Amino acid sequence: MAKEVKRPNKAKRVIISIGIAILFVMFVAYATETIYPSPRYENYCNQSKIAPIEYTNQTICEASNGTWIPQDIQCIKAPCVQGYCDLYQRCQQEFQNAQEPYNRNVFFISLIIGIIVLIISFIPSLEQISLGAMAGALLLIIYGTIRYWGVLSNIWKTIMIGFALAVLVWISYKKLKE
Repeated sequence: MAKEVKRPNKAKRVIISIGIAILFVMFVAYATETIYPSPRYENYCNQSKIAPIEYTNQTICEASNGTWIPQDIQCIKAPCVQGYCDLYQRCQQEFQNAQEPYNRNVFFISLIIGIIVLIISFIPSLEQISLGAMAGALLLIIYGTIRYWGVLSNIWKTIMIGFALAVLVWISYKKLKE
């Protein structure tokens, strides 16, 4: 007499699948950050380097690597400062310039790993974890896309959404028709 194999109930499968999906995305995100650290704001805009002086004119501001922002102010009493010093405009731009290629690279890392795991999730012998792996792969692709979304042009956003929609329709047709 053959021993009957117990299959976990549907709720347990769903919970395990959700857990696999979330932990997979977290694992890849933290592994990426560990191996390929993101630019740190403090490395570009270090507040400890800023001397506590008053930036009351353009000359002092620009000598401190700041950007003078002129303002037309109606002054009631003297001294009247006609603007302010933005000490972070330049360093903020440098930080954004470093962040953009990093986010692009994380997008491609997430996309490649996500596609590989998505393909692996179709292996029949992995049926118990395939739903979690599939969901994790899709979440990872979404995570990478969100990191790079603000830089993409509307045409690339449209292409990416269309591609993702086509893949999901194909997956639902092929995998979920059972």
